Amino acid sequence: MKFTDITGHKAIIDSLREAVDTDHIPHAILIGGQEGIGKMRLARAFVSYLYCMDRHDGDSCGKCPACLQNAHHNNPDVHFIFPRTGASTKSTDTFLPQWNDFLDRHSYMPKEEWAKTIEAGNTVPVIYRSDATEISRTAALSSFAYRYKTYVIWMPERMQPQCANALLKLLEEPFPDTIFLLVSNEPDKLLPTIFSRAQRFNLKPLSEAEVAGILTGEGIAYQEAQEVAALSEGSMVKAFDMTGEGGEIKEFSAIFIQMMRLAYTRNAGALRMLSDSVAAMGREKTARFLAYCARMTRESFIFNLKTEGLNSMTKAEADFNVRFSPYINHKNVERIMSEIQRAHDDVLRNANARLVLFDFMLKLMIQLRK
Repeated sequence: MKFTDITGHKAIIDSLREAVDTDHIPHAILIGGQEGIGKMRLARAFVSYLYCMDRHDGDSCGKCPACLQNAHHNNPDVHFIFPRTGASTKSTDTFLPQWNDFLDRHSYMPKEEWAKTIEAGNTVPVIYRSDATEISRTAALSSFAYRYKTYVIWMPERMQPQCANALLKLLEEPFPDTIFLLVSNEPDKLLPTIFSRAQRFNLKPLSEAEVAGILTGEGIAYQEAQEVAALSEGSMVKAFDMTGEGGEIKEFSAIFIQMMRLAYTRNAGALRMLSDSVAAMGREKTARFLAYCARMTRESFIFNLKTEGLNSMTKAEADFNVRFSPYINHKNVERIMSEIQRAHDDVLRNANARLVLFDFMLKLMIQLRK
């Protein structure tokens, strides 16, 4: 990965490049921003530039031994730390083959795909105290081949409290030529003391033009790329999901349409089975489905205003809303949105998702008739 492979974020690239060129590299760097905007791609490009033996034109060469090692994930002085499962029976090394393959296939780092890769199920992957112990042990050793030793920590907000406290001690008293590179989707969830000890770079969402450019480069037709870019919220994870055959957005759209039709016809039995099916997707995915329901409810209400340019929907969503939107109106929109938010919050608080969803769908059944 090179700086020229990164879309957008030019000012931050310039700052990171200057830090290496002037040999003023912070011992802790925090790259934050929403999922799917290229944070890990940028981190990997920075690592390549840091270790490159023949930098020129403001970028790594891509050909020297260090660049080749980084490209194949076998630089002995670069360590990746990432959320996983099985603290008592598995080490990070157990997941390295899956991790390396994941980096190659999903460079925009969709966390849901990583959870599937390690078969996490309903378990939320975390970074364990044992990971911090291993960092502490290896950081005290001399580097193998290069001047710097680098720890790239993906989603540090998933660190267990004991792990975060142990990492804080390392940041407070860093070893020489040791760099911690934190790549976070939610930097506000880090310990304030960790947050304050890192030089922070906050990445903005990609522009619609940048998203569309990446999609067309992947072979997506121009018109579809433009439509998807408008809905992506600057995230390539969302964009790729919308263009994929079995994408989550398409899955959620089909469930939403089915739910609304069953609720309107007051088919409580079928809604009960649907709530069981949605809950079986797992807690985090269920929460994302409810967030999708909130978006579609807003879009349906806005659709009734008949004002072009205010809606952001796929063609399939727009086609459904032609018939459905009249049922979301000023009499029920606030109550429906409130019930969606309540269900979303209850699911994330570990309430029984099946009961929460069925209760929500029954209330939806009443509201759609207003």
